[in-house]
Amino acid sequence: MRHTFMLWVRWSDVDGYGHVNNVKYFEYVQEARIAFLHSLAEDVAITGSETFVVARQDVDYLRPMLFRAEPFTIESWVSRVGTSSYELQAEIRDGNTVLAHATTIVVAFDLRTQRARPLGATERSALERVYAPPATR
Repeated sequence: MRHTFMLWVRWSDVDGYGHVNNVKYFEYVQEARIAFLHSLAEDVAITGSETFVVARQDVDYLRPMLFRAEPFTIESWVSRVGTSSYELQAEIRDGNTVLAHATTIVVAFDLRTQRARPLGATERSALERVYAPPATR
């Protein structure tokens, strides 16, 4: 199952070369990730000292993004569920064209101990319910 997020490029996101600055892609993927996790909020809730942190994020820039009035889309999905972490894939798209691909490793985290924690049964179930095999690029 893929989650779709509509993304409008802000004028301030465009650099001197006339395209979206590479750092903004990380922000876009973050916005889509937050919306995706909010769609699972009943099952993947942040409560007390249990939360999630990003351990790693990689972005492959495939085509430049330009400022325009129409939104782009970001499709996100869970591609792996581990013991204490999960992997999200995201594609920034213009119709059928993939402009960028991101991989994010998210770790279940305990604020009290400042360490990774195992995913809870409810969290695991929610993530596995929306699991999709890794996309071929």
